[in-house]
Amino acid sequence: MTQTLGAQFIPDPTPKVSRVPTPSVDFGPLAAAVMGEVLLPPSARYEEVRGVWNAAADLYPAAIVRPLNAREVACAVRFARASSLPLAVRSGGHSPAGFGTVEGGLVLDLSAMKAISADPQTRRVWVQPGLTWGEVADSLQSYGLAITAGDTPTVGVGGLTQGGGIGWFVRKHGLALDRLRAVELVTAEGQLLRASAGENPELFWGIRGGGANFGVITQYEFEAHEGGTVLGGLVIFSGVDARRILGEYARLAAAADDGLSTQAVLFAAPPLPFVPEEAVGQPLVAISMCYSGDLTQGEAVLAPLRRLGTPVLDTVAPIPYSGMLRLPLYAQAGDRGFRHFIRSQFVTQVDGTFLDALVDGTMQVFNPGTLVQLRVLGGELARIPAESAAFSHRDKAAVLMIAHLVPGEHPAEAAELAQQATEHVWQAVRPFACGTYGNFLALGEEGRVGEVFRTSALQRLAVLKAQYDPHNVFARNANVRA
Repeated sequence: MTQTLGAQFIPDPTPKVSRVPTPSVDFGPLAAAVMGEVLLPPSARYEEVRGVWNAAADLYPAAIVRPLNAREVACAVRFARASSLPLAVRSGGHSPAGFGTVEGGLVLDLSAMKAISADPQTRRVWVQPGLTWGEVADSLQSYGLAITAGDTPTVGVGGLTQGGGIGWFVRKHGLALDRLRAVELVTAEGQLLRASAGENPELFWGIRGGGANFGVITQYEFEAHEGGTVLGGLVIFSGVDARRILGEYARLAAAADDGLSTQAVLFAAPPLPFVPEEAVGQPLVAISMCYSGDLTQGEAVLAPLRRLGTPVLDTVAPIPYSGMLRLPLYAQAGDRGFRHFIRSQFVTQVDGTFLDALVDGTMQVFNPGTLVQLRVLGGELARIPAESAAFSHRDKAAVLMIAHLVPGEHPAEAAELAQQATEHVWQAVRPFACGTYGNFLALGEEGRVGEVFRTSALQRLAVLKAQYDPHNVFARNANVRA
């Protein structure tokens, strides 16, 4: 038997799932209005598309719609409103909080909208929201161009850009949203608007850092920058001396010229070819680095970081920028099937007291799923005026993410222990917090939205919310209330 919705044929039988919702809404009118897929349980295709990156967000929407263009996005938004369905908008589905899915509601999955075009002379790039940053980097590589974005190839363009976008050029070119020049957006009323510095400028200010609170962006217009070849890779050291290595890393990374963007990760050695069998599960520190500029100068800048200890692995070399998104650790970071328990915060300085708390807290609960990531900021990110966009943390020294990962097939007890481990480390460093990164909000962190924005920005965003989405149709995000 098959279910037929419009032109789409959705196969049965039912996959084996723990719970399958019975839609109380007739999705036939939506299916008739769009050419994209409308997926209902209990079809196999529904189950294939249902999951998101964080397997801990294991939710069952009433339906999933995969529009092909802005008109179909507008149809889906109007349908959700008319049917009183909770709505989740998904670009890459990489939100730690699981914002790209919703229990019993409608998921607006943008992954079929993958058009990209570029003008190499003006460096303007037009991108649809279904693309991942790995796909964008690959498309621009032949022009020698790039757009500063994240560090993982499978992250979607949409959520990352609207929340910030801290990536491998952050100290040279700022955030992904700093390269944004215009958007086309479907509002809660189902209207298509354009926003830029000259057209709906207040809305343009708000979507740059304010997330998906105001509508569904169906096209992004970026100004790219030089990309081409960078000096990049990662160097991995034993974590026995993690406190010293992280301290030296933070000092060197902050003092380097803006061509260098970095991050450090304290993690458990995985069973990979470069790891001796007896070292699997032991702590390692990986320093990832990307230098954009004169590569000879880059060699001198990176040399002290590469000498922080005896390396277990050193992959630093001239590589295409797109290769930075596929380093060991990062290419696998987009793998699905893991439950992620995450906390994050910004800090104003990376000093000895903070590092003592971080390393001691981590080692007290260290396990095979431990992953603690520290990114030193500054440079162009800090020079751009604070009021230029809703993003509220340009003045911070670093951003910290604490995570513990559990394979989805492991029992609930393992997930509970992972969550407890994350909480233990976070409580150790919580006194040093000065806000949090909206793109790193985790499950159950709706109450931390006040830490995502400075007070003046939050007040300004609330006015925008009242204007563009007074009924909070777009609630699955770092949600601002009118």
